[in-house]
Amino acid sequence: MIDDDDDLPPVEQEKIQQLFSGKRAPDWRVELVENTDGSIKGTLYNVVRILTDHPEWKGVLRYDAFADRIYKTRTPPYGGDAGEFMDVDTSEVACWLGSPYNQLNLNVASSMVSEGVRVAAARNAFHPVTEYLDGLQWDEIERLPRMLSEFFGAPYNEYTKVVGASWLISAVARVRKPGCKVDTMVILEGGQGVGKSTAVRTLCGPAWFAEMLESPQNKDFYQILSGRWIVEIAELQAFSKADRNRIKQAITAQEDTYRPSYGHHATQHQRQCILVGTTNDDSYLQDETGARRFLPVKCTDINLEIIAEQRDQLWAEADRKFRDGATWWEFPASAAEEQDARYEPDVWEEPIMAWLNGERENYPPEFSSVTLSLPIERATIGQIMRYALGVEVSKHTKQDQHRVGSVLRHHKWKEGQMTVNGRRVKCRVRPQPERAQPRGS
Repeated sequence: MIDDDDDLPPVEQEKIQQLFSGKRAPDWRVELVENTDGSIKGTLYNVVRILTDHPEWKGVLRYDAFADRIYKTRTPPYGGDAGEFMDVDTSEVACWLGSPYNQLNLNVASSMVSEGVRVAAARNAFHPVTEYLDGLQWDEIERLPRMLSEFFGAPYNEYTKVVGASWLISAVARVRKPGCKVDTMVILEGGQGVGKSTAVRTLCGPAWFAEMLESPQNKDFYQILSGRWIVEIAELQAFSKADRNRIKQAITAQEDTYRPSYGHHATQHQRQCILVGTTNDDSYLQDETGARRFLPVKCTDINLEIIAEQRDQLWAEADRKFRDGATWWEFPASAAEEQDARYEPDVWEEPIMAWLNGERENYPPEFSSVTLSLPIERATIGQIMRYALGVEVSKHTKQDQHRVGSVLRHHKWKEGQMTVNGRRVKCRVRPQPERAQPRGS
């Protein structure tokens, strides 16, 4: 026996007594780093160990890897309610660690507590959406190909079959493989009150749904995406063309930069949600290249009851198909037809195309009776503005030139060169008809 154990610090005396009595102190307490006087040292390791293994803290802190937030799963030792871990909780933890009543007397800065909370929570991480998917059991009955027609009142055809399936599979892909590429956005069309927003909210669940009314140029746009599975861009027709171009950029983004609720600096976060648009209009696409990123679906009779009833099986099927290697980026040729039907043409488009197709009489003098071939195969933007639109050369603005270029891009005219008055100048070239591919090529 040790005769001078009374000279040891109290904590060491307790350890020795437990050792010789056959009892062992809890691992979390034995393994804490101490000062020479036996008091607990103010280190990050100690803070993490206490918040992870102390009986009053064990399992309290959890990190939601989907929402990128820290939660208190139950009432913490200092009191209060369960829920999201806020800034004030950091101060409460620091006070509790330093309290003389819990026999820790650990005096540490709030910054160290904040770090310790993040580490302890990360060791107890969870992902609510993947946990939801993992808990589903598909009954092997295919519903995705008919989802848009039977649940949303859309026509039943090859286009809606593929779009309906790819929509949900892409959402699964985003949580199973965060940051994966999703370049398209389904647009639900339908009159006011048909239930477009409610249908999407029902499909993904209220907790994982958000309705976005802000433009992507707003700094808060991307932070709202955190913790959401499907984000609705509402009233798409109300956005300007510039905003719609920003929405296209937002669709293709694979990661977002924002400051999380518990963080001090903006950081990059892999995208885990998809976007869906809603509109009451049927002519809202102003993208001259055909707006291939938008997948319009005409909704007439949305059945909210059956969406709620079949929700789990829809996601179970989408999850299985994702796991089996199904793609979400391949669409039939009719997709381009659907997109073009929603195109909102520039008022200059009709006179420009009529002139290029030889349906007018006013052509440049350099197009002599010998060289003039109708329809026109090559023309400069200046020639089009002057002779097709009647705009004087002195009034040719850059903005108007871009408008003409947009019209030509929509009709797939390419850049090229031609000779005008002995000089080589830039021009636009009529697209050549696509040649039929030999069978089997």
